[in-house]
Amino acid sequence: MTNPSYINASGIPLGKLIGLVNQHKERLLHQYLTPIDISSAQFKVLAAIEFDGTKSPAEISKLLAIDCGSMTRMVERLMKKSLLEKQPNPEDKRGVILLLTPEGKAVLNECIAVIESQVSPSLVGDLSPDEVKQLSGLLERLLPSA
Repeated sequence: MTNPSYINASGIPLGKLIGLVNQHKERLLHQYLTPIDISSAQFKVLAAIEFDGTKSPAEISKLLAIDCGSMTRMVERLMKKSLLEKQPNPEDKRGVILLLTPEGKAVLNECIAVIESQVSPSLVGDLSPDEVKQLSGLLERLLPSA
């Protein structure tokens, strides 16, 4: 009898395997971003604002699956670090938009450099460039928008 396609050769279900890789990635982010005094969650908020075009706390909360209370606390911490600023939303007078400060952009760029030079190589381990490309392609096919 053969294993279903969602069970890999080691016997770990695919969903579990993806979750374990995600946990490993989060540990690496924590390890390498801590010296910059930023958490992986804070990095993701800065990146969402800069690269995903999400500007309102509600949009970011939805994109990153962060509850509203946690998002509020995160924004306050990032503002306290002078990485974010709030401005009135010109389209909705009740809301605000979030913008990275120059310090926020500098920290984001530092995080990206650390991720490219340390996190990514640690995450892919000894996979060849062709294997990384193949894995990326397969994972992209699993996404609903692919």
